[in-house]
Amino acid sequence: MDEKKSLKSSMRSKYFIVLFFCIFVFCKSNQKICEGENCRNGKHTVPFENGDIFEGDFLEDIKHGFGKYQHLNGDTFEGEYKYGYKDGPGSYRYANGDQFIGNYVKGKKQGLGKYIFADGFILEGTWFQNELSGKAKITNAKGSLVLEGYWHQNSFIGFKPKQESNDTIEISNPK
Repeated sequence: MDEKKSLKSSMRSKYFIVLFFCIFVFCKSNQKICEGENCRNGKHTVPFENGDIFEGDFLEDIKHGFGKYQHLNGDTFEGEYKYGYKDGPGSYRYANGDQFIGNYVKGKKQGLGKYIFADGFILEGTWFQNELSGKAKITNAKGSLVLEGYWHQNSFIGFKPKQESNDTIEISNPK
C-alpha cells in the first residue's frame, strides 16, 4: 500500500515538474525577441530574419512601451506594447492603404476602433477579440452615413440588436 502511494506521489511530482517546465518555456519563448541582441532595456531597433523590423521600447528583452513594427509586406503597426503584445492605443496601416485606429488587448483589436478604407469609407464600432461586434456605422469619404446597425463576428446582423426570445411553446400532456 505504501509503495503505491509513494509511486503515485513520485509520478505527480514528475508530471508537475514537466508541466511547470513546459509553461515556463512557452511563456519565455513566446515573448523574447532579441536575446543576444543586447536590447535588454530601453529603445532599440531589431531586424528579423524574415525582413520585418521593430523599433521601440524594451523591458527585459521584451517589447514593452511604444514601438513601431514594419512588416516586409508593407504593413506597419505603431502603438503601445505590453509584455510583447500590442496592448493599448495603436494604429495599423495595411499595405493596400487601409488603416485601423483603435485599442488592442493582448495583440487583438478590442474596444472602440475606426477602420479607414483606402477609398475613404470609414467603419466605426466596437471590436471584441479582433472581430467587429455590437453597434457600428459606415460613413463615406464626405462624412455621410451609409449604414448603421449591429454586427456580430464581423457580419452585419441588422438594424436592431438581436433580442433573446422569451416565447414558450406548451405541449399538452395527453393522458
